[in-house]
Amino acid sequence: MKDKRKLDNSKSNFKVTKKIKRNILNLKKIINIKSGVINYSICIPTTIIDNCCNLEQVSFTAYQIAKTAVLFNIQEIIVLDMSKDKKHERQPRSKETISDCLLLATLLQYFVTPPNLVDVTFKKKHRSYLKYAFTFPPLGQLPFMNEPADETYIEGLSIAEQTSEKDISDENLTSLVYIGKNNTIKLSSQNIPKTVRVTVDTLRKKVVSPRDAYKDTQLGYYVRMASSLDEVSGGCTETLWVNSGDYHYDETLSKYRKAETKLPYITAIQKGSALDTPCNILLIFGKWTHLKRCLKRSDLESSALHDFFSGQLQFPGTVPQGKLAIQDSLQIALTMLQHWAS
Repeated sequence: MKDKRKLDNSKSNFKVTKKIKRNILNLKKIINIKSGVINYSICIPTTIIDNCCNLEQVSFTAYQIAKTAVLFNIQEIIVLDMSKDKKHERQPRSKETISDCLLLATLLQYFVTPPNLVDVTFKKKHRSYLKYAFTFPPLGQLPFMNEPADETYIEGLSIAEQTSEKDISDENLTSLVYIGKNNTIKLSSQNIPKTVRVTVDTLRKKVVSPRDAYKDTQLGYYVRMASSLDEVSGGCTETLWVNSGDYHYDETLSKYRKAETKLPYITAIQKGSALDTPCNILLIFGKWTHLKRCLKRSDLESSALHDFFSGQLQFPGTVPQGKLAIQDSLQIALTMLQHWAS
């Protein structure tokens, strides 16, 4: 009797698997982009460092992400805080008192911060978390990370001016820029907002566009933190899921059924006119089950996770679905997208 039951269950599972795979074959999608210019953003969950046992391993993981993001000219990295959704115990990392989200964001920001501005960008209490990050080679693709051949352009941070005058025209503006080692530059004819990173022409003492100064080379990425999916997706033209970091993923299980039968696989990107406003494609990495729990505490109209995405990526060849570390899947996903868009 037990053997018959097992046989029936086996046949049932086989039928479900065949049905899912048949549906997947028909579930393909081409993304049509009206613009000829595509910017990319990535969302990295804090679960990426769950298996890191110490600060050195966390720093190396963040460096891998930063290096890939700079190489592919990513505009923004969003760190998604998954700490409220954890249902498993994380291995303790000694001497760490800040959250995984803040730790990861701090490290990612450090790798694109000009060396002359590190002392004013990071609080003294947080610099101890950078001790291993200091040992990694700087990302040389960024022009401001290298020793300049000439010192015409330099990155600076606008700071408040010391003045005794009571009547200030606009207290939120300043003409003083900190350029490191306790040195400042007084702008000749400009007032700019305070606490803003700028590129300064040291000869003319004027703030200039970094793209003009560095001749359209990579300028790095912005980092921000998010605690829910509704904080992640603002301003994106397309949002794609990249199944990664899920070493137990099984497309035949019922908990993944909607991901496999209702979320189409992207096969190509078609671009439009280069004169249109740039569009933004957001890639969200991580486990489907983790993102489902994250959706439940998000303030979104739809309660179905598959409605949140335009589609998903399927890696080529023998790369197993989901069973790849996020930092490794990042490189493959961006290579695929930029190949399609080229």
